[in-house]
Amino acid sequence: MSFPGPISVSPINSTNDQQIGLRAFQRITAQVISVTGTTAILEVDGHPIVAQLTSADQASVLASQSTAQFIVTDLSSKSVTLKFIKNDPTQPTLIGVISSGPELAERMLESNNIPVTVTNLIMTRSLLKQHLPITQSLLNEMQSALSGLGNWKEADADLAAAMKAANLPVTGQSLALAARRPAQTADALSQLIAALTQSTGRDLPEEILKQLNSNLQTLNSLILTADGESSGLADQLKAAVEAFGRSLENSLLGQIQNPEKSISEKNLTSLLKLHQMLEQFGKQETARSISEFMADIRREQLMNVRSDASQRFEDWAQIGFIIQNAAQKAEEKFSSARLRIAREPNAGKVNPANARLILQVDVSPTETVEVDLALAGKQIRTLVTAPDPEWLKQAQVELPTLTDAFNELGYTLKDFKIEVDIPQPFSRLQNGTGSIDLMTVNIEI
Repeated sequence: MSFPGPISVSPINSTNDQQIGLRAFQRITAQVISVTGTTAILEVDGHPIVAQLTSADQASVLASQSTAQFIVTDLSSKSVTLKFIKNDPTQPTLIGVISSGPELAERMLESNNIPVTVTNLIMTRSLLKQHLPITQSLLNEMQSALSGLGNWKEADADLAAAMKAANLPVTGQSLALAARRPAQTADALSQLIAALTQSTGRDLPEEILKQLNSNLQTLNSLILTADGESSGLADQLKAAVEAFGRSLENSLLGQIQNPEKSISEKNLTSLLKLHQMLEQFGKQETARSISEFMADIRREQLMNVRSDASQRFEDWAQIGFIIQNAAQKAEEKFSSARLRIAREPNAGKVNPANARLILQVDVSPTETVEVDLALAGKQIRTLVTAPDPEWLKQAQVELPTLTDAFNELGYTLKDFKIEVDIPQPFSRLQNGTGSIDLMTVNIEI
């Protein structure tokens, strides 16, 4: 719908009133209180304004909106002239009051000869928060990924920009996967085991029951026994890395490239076969539990995509584990643990002579203990962090055992520190630190 001219507004109070605070060329968002004929009552920052509209078309458009956006094009002591910013119905709604003067996002678009649309403004603000360059190709990439979400919002654009800053692939599928709420591996696995165990008692064909029991055996073998022998724990750890660390796509690609080499039984690809069998037999709920579990694992694997030299953050490989001790086994409970290992830039490999490992274990639903190991040659520096001093006392008691274990592996414990604090959650995606309110200055030379 076209608008032949600006909307002339006559405010109830003087426009010089500092309480209103309108300024020329300011962008404002006004609440549409009512529209009668060609007269509209707007509210700007709590102040009512009577707007005289220039056509019935303008009235019909404003009447269908709860808020509208304007630019102050002229300002006097008697009247204000506002230019209506028409929203493109194919683009998301711009929300919030924008600071006076041309904002940085708009000027960046103009300086790069990119159309100043609502969509481009939202994406540009998200990119600026991550200190990323504003280019047409980058905006096209974000637009392509966001369009796969349908009616996307500003938070989705922020997520896409964070993924780009973290050097993760930005596509419709990867964005939808990253948007999932991060799940603890222990929670996801325990829910799946419970769902599959419950299905074993139902009337299932022998072939499905055999596949289900096989998968249950595999899943239970991935649970680390906290009070077991160190050699057995090492084997369990290796199996867990093999199962959770390698993506389904990577496993299938490896089999295509080397058909003679079969996929390991410890790999989770066998769950897909069970999922298909359950769906065909009509067990949709159980099949859905497998889909949810696989999506949670795939999200974690997405965060392990290798970075390159342009990565602004440290490059880590991360994997989640499930731990169970004797007391938990009796109550069928688990604990989550997470391990991060620093990788070398470009190569994406772990250098045993110069590496850093961070292990977090959830000792209770509200408490996490973190052990940070920094390796340099054959020397190790250790920092233990926990919110409760009692856990740190326990770490101090275990220090001689830890020292002996490192010595057996050929390492020397060079330094050991303990700290009372709450460990920070592992996350490759960083919140934006830029400001959308930054202004630009025109400099004429």
